[in-house]
Amino acid sequence: MNEHVANTRVLTAVLLLPSNLGSWHNLAGVPLLLRNALTLQRTGIEKLVIWTQSPVDDAEVWKLKQDPRLALKVEWVTHGDGLQDTRLLVLDGSTLLKKAEVVEAMAPANENRIDLSDFPFFPGELQQLLESQEKNLMAVVPPHKSSRLLTEKDFHAAEEQLLKTVGLGNDSPMDRLVTRFISRQLTRLFLNTSMTPNQITFLSLLIGLGSAWSFFQGTYSSGLIGALLLLVSAWVDCTDGEIARLKFLETPVGARFDILCDNIVHFFVFFSIGMGLFFQTGDPLYKLYGGLAVYGSLVSFMLLSGRIVQKKQAAGQGATSEASLTDQLANRDFTYFLLVMACIGRLDIFILLTAIGANLFAIYLMYKKWGRKTAGGN
Repeated sequence: MNEHVANTRVLTAVLLLPSNLGSWHNLAGVPLLLRNALTLQRTGIEKLVIWTQSPVDDAEVWKLKQDPRLALKVEWVTHGDGLQDTRLLVLDGSTLLKKAEVVEAMAPANENRIDLSDFPFFPGELQQLLESQEKNLMAVVPPHKSSRLLTEKDFHAAEEQLLKTVGLGNDSPMDRLVTRFISRQLTRLFLNTSMTPNQITFLSLLIGLGSAWSFFQGTYSSGLIGALLLLVSAWVDCTDGEIARLKFLETPVGARFDILCDNIVHFFVFFSIGMGLFFQTGDPLYKLYGGLAVYGSLVSFMLLSGRIVQKKQAAGQGATSEASLTDQLANRDFTYFLLVMACIGRLDIFILLTAIGANLFAIYLMYKKWGRKTAGGN
């Protein structure tokens, strides 16, 4: 065999579909076949060969090729013509593919343990091709029997497992302990609707603005309602990203829209808390505190927005990194502290601390951005 071909990175995947598989059974809002194809696309696969045990359904072919998320070149076959002298990655289409396992199998130096016994369907022609070619021309990812999706119960268990993995690598402690648990319940509901992630983001914005209006009223009960609405807004805000990741709908525009809406809510909430306290007490200092909280938050947003978008996208792809001081401070955990302060009627403490903290954080970010550059230049 050609040595150049043998060392080439895998660009072609062969997905084996047994005849009894419900390829178009929805799994977290995306049919199993399409979900596996999109997973392969994200690993760098450029061509997908779908080898079916039963005759090809033209309607299924059309449905897959028409999906706007799929950029792969897709070919449906029932024989192995044209697969010779091509580095192939062979996978079982009756299991839910995991990106990490696929990437590992694609590595040129990876020594794959080729075990065909667990495949519900492995054509003899492909097995002959496997035996006749050099070992490094074909990588086989053996399926796990326990992860095969054959019954309704199997699909339900797989969906539950997917829901447990929709968090981000840089989630805050309260996100992991509380927020994600609640947002996953909301995600289950939204998966059964046609709402897009951006529409869910807009819903979160409206709830957040409702929170700001409640704080603006300046009473104990309205402050408590405002704090609860802000928590709901934060939970829904988590849901939009979960839906985007589950349905392969992440976009840079969506990430920026999400960050923008988050900060609009925070600006209005801080301003409204200050105004509400002013109406309640008549003390103009609270207007100053609210204004300072908005100013510090605005400066921080302008300095951090690009970084937050990049980190969200990286975390959404499974990248993990140790949370920096900036990450620890720029999160939504303050909403739980705000609820406690609203319950005990001490929003004055919250807005004072926020006015001071937001501006100290902004100064810290400016130092990181420009202070170190100046020091480095000298």
